[in-house]
Amino acid sequence: MVHETSIAITPVSRKSFSLEFKRYAVRYIDNALENKTASITVASDELCLPHFYYARWKKTLQKVDNLLATNEVIAFRINSGTRKIHPGRPSELEAIRTGLSRSIFELREQGIQVSNRTVRNHASRMLQSFNVKTMKAKKASIARFVKKMGYTHRIGTHVAQKNHKNTEEDARHFMSYMRQKVASMDPDDVINMDQTPIPYSYHTSRTLALKGTKTIHVRSSTSDTKRATLAATVSGSGKLLKPFLIFKGKTDGRIASKELQSYPDDCFYACQPKAWMDEKMMNLWIDLVLVPWKDSRQPGVVPLLILDAYRVHMMGSIINRIQSLGIEVHHIPGGCTWLCQPVDVGINRPIKKEMTEQWEKWMYDGGGVVDSVAKEPTRKLVAEWIIGTYRNISEETGKNAWKKTGYEWFIN
Repeated sequence: MVHETSIAITPVSRKSFSLEFKRYAVRYIDNALENKTASITVASDELCLPHFYYARWKKTLQKVDNLLATNEVIAFRINSGTRKIHPGRPSELEAIRTGLSRSIFELREQGIQVSNRTVRNHASRMLQSFNVKTMKAKKASIARFVKKMGYTHRIGTHVAQKNHKNTEEDARHFMSYMRQKVASMDPDDVINMDQTPIPYSYHTSRTLALKGTKTIHVRSSTSDTKRATLAATVSGSGKLLKPFLIFKGKTDGRIASKELQSYPDDCFYACQPKAWMDEKMMNLWIDLVLVPWKDSRQPGVVPLLILDAYRVHMMGSIINRIQSLGIEVHHIPGGCTWLCQPVDVGINRPIKKEMTEQWEKWMYDGGGVVDSVAKEPTRKLVAEWIIGTYRNISEETGKNAWKKTGYEWFIN
């Protein structure tokens, strides 16, 4: 008989066996049959098992292998010490599974740490029947649910830890491919979009003070962490498409339906509960910015959109919709935006610089301090600063953004 790594066999009555042991036993009997050294009954007796377990376990393992072949998340160690493959009764959290998954996704997109406690708090707000449970029951339910969704706690890493030589090599491969892709294209038919956070205040912890001063007073405001999100788009010819600005608020609330209507027309506006670029906001950007730009292209031309590897940009629904418009989309490799993305390299920086100058001027002129208390600028004022900043960015600056990222052979 063919020998393989053995598992201790004891003739003790047992009611259940691990999948690991079942797989070992089936292999043991299969080898005996293949080498004609023993029958199913004899090999089963050697394992101290009833002979009919062999056929039963083969069916179970086939079911396990079919599960492993799917793309679905399997929440338990299906090839190790697990004794069953039934997932158990459905959790009451299944009713809000989509909402919880979206919440986790949006938080992780911003690099915010997510724990079981975070998920538990979201679930308590979304489902009243879960909210009335005891804390012990909530913790157990969330632990089972996040495991079933395929999440586990991990130590944080950063893209910056990636070796810069590998990043540069990935960037060279991408640029080599893009050179062939856009060599014969009109620069007006190629665009790059990226979003960047726009803070409401630009306080710094550094200031001028006399040498030897023990206490350095700096002013802060309650809006230090408040921000909007700006989606900036530039074409290969250096032209900036209309900006898309996302404020914090309900998508269909008062701010979105009434207040934003009175803002200047040189920008598109929207509201999102966290002021983030999520799937809904991305679709809105496509409607407001991308579709009109595509309609202005010459008939028969397949324009090109370059995006980074931000997860919303890579969602299947987003990619499929962009491609359905007749637009080709390519994604910059992760960690290479500082080498390959024009908006990130040449547009966001002058925007932030101009916004800082606008805010400082507003503060020094007294607009940002009332009764010796720092206040935050209004949404409308932030929008006006963005529009003024956009007007000050020339096409030459837009072209230089492409040149800085290695597209100089493409720019006229």
